[in-house]
Amino acid sequence: MIGPGTGVAPFRGFVQERTAIGASGRNWLIFGARHQRSQFLYQLEWQAALKAGQLQRLDLAFSRDSAEPVYVQQRLIEQGRDVYAWLEAGAHLYVCGATAMGRSVHAALRDIVIEHGGRDAEAADEYLSELQRSGCYARDVY
Repeated sequence: MIGPGTGVAPFRGFVQERTAIGASGRNWLIFGARHQRSQFLYQLEWQAALKAGQLQRLDLAFSRDSAEPVYVQQRLIEQGRDVYAWLEAGAHLYVCGATAMGRSVHAALRDIVIEHGGRDAEAADEYLSELQRSGCYARDVY
């Protein structure tokens, strides 16, 4: 789940539902905002879910809290090997948030598939398209 800013809202519901129905399987949230202190939406819930094992991974990107901005697509690239392994193992990937972020995340995913999947650019594009066709990669960008 990749949800910067208010794009994280549907993922809150995902985690709550999975908890309520006792769903198994891993889940991972990559969240970003400008400032951790004032914009880390649902911070206590994410931390509690992580502690309770309802969320297996939480990666954060706060673009204005350091000298160099950090964005969710950078976190994806940093964790590229794991992202690709999760996709190959059948993970579903959901992206929700601003259109520009969605484009940047898609480009980062393409780079991950090229680097960690050993594919050329055309094959990486086809891989991502197939994930979308199969319902394993969904984007809600606005």
